[in-house]
Amino acid sequence: MSRRGKPLLFALLASLLLHLIILLGPNITLLQPTPEPPLTVKIQTLPPLAALKPQRPKHAVKPKVKPPRPAPIISNPVPPPEPAPTSPPQAIAQQAPEPPMPAPAPIPVPPPMPPADPRPDFPARIDLVYSVYRGTQGLLLGKTTHSWHIVDKQYLLTSTTAATGLFSLLYSGRYIMTSRGELTPAGLKPISFWIQRGQSSEHTEYADFDWSAKTLQYGKPDDLHTAPLTDGTQDQLSALYQLAFTAPHSGRVTVAITTGRKLNQYTYQVVGEEMLQTPLGALRTEHLASVQTTQEPSGSGDIWLAIDQHYLPVRFKLTTSDGEVLDQVISELRMP
Repeated sequence: MSRRGKPLLFALLASLLLHLIILLGPNITLLQPTPEPPLTVKIQTLPPLAALKPQRPKHAVKPKVKPPRPAPIISNPVPPPEPAPTSPPQAIAQQAPEPPMPAPAPIPVPPPMPPADPRPDFPARIDLVYSVYRGTQGLLLGKTTHSWHIVDKQYLLTSTTAATGLFSLLYSGRYIMTSRGELTPAGLKPISFWIQRGQSSEHTEYADFDWSAKTLQYGKPDDLHTAPLTDGTQDQLSALYQLAFTAPHSGRVTVAITTGRKLNQYTYQVVGEEMLQTPLGALRTEHLASVQTTQEPSGSGDIWLAIDQHYLPVRFKLTTSDGEVLDQVISELRMP
């Protein structure tokens, strides 16, 4: 059969098979798939993890490790190659040494505190009344009243002397002194002082303290004098209370004092502690006596400061160069 006849024969056979299937189709039973049984799911609780321990094999198999083979011995070993020469290191520039650390500044030590003043604060208001005696016989001449006031570190001090009894017929008018200034830690710092002797203006003197210019002007209105003003200078009235502020004393005490008529240095020597009999009773006092410092004869003065009464002046006695004595002794002390 030729090659062209074979395809034709296959086509006839395929057509015959198709016709047979169509003719015999109703009698052909197709195979049905067999139904599978239903799927059953069973839930089983697993044991806790702690119960599951790995099972160690009865005989652990150790891996066989072959020992390393020794390296062959080579005669005449070749030396390792020498490192290539490197260029010499460059010179490192020398760094300037760091400046030394400055020494810590010393901690300033404050000056020691002055000892506390055991005395109570000086009263803001005081009235002192003195009996004035003249002569060695103690003839009562009059009364002197000192009034002391402090307001906002400013003080005002007045002294008024008036004759009493028969002497009021001989000495009319009053002898008045006034001192005004500041109250500082160092004591009294006068600003002005005024003194009036009688009624006539011719008997009036004053002193003006210019602390900024360090000058003192004093005298009568028509006859003024100017002098250098040193620290601690007082007037005739403030000097008594400056001694009270700076007490107790020892040795000698020197104070520059102006009377409104002149300016002098006065030195007092501490005599010691004395009991002074007064109309107020016995008072424990510090006795100061003036010291003659020039050859020119002048008066002398003594001052008694009450130790238990803020060192207030409770007696001052003046003896003139002619021997006349004027003695003032405390008779009243009021501190409202």
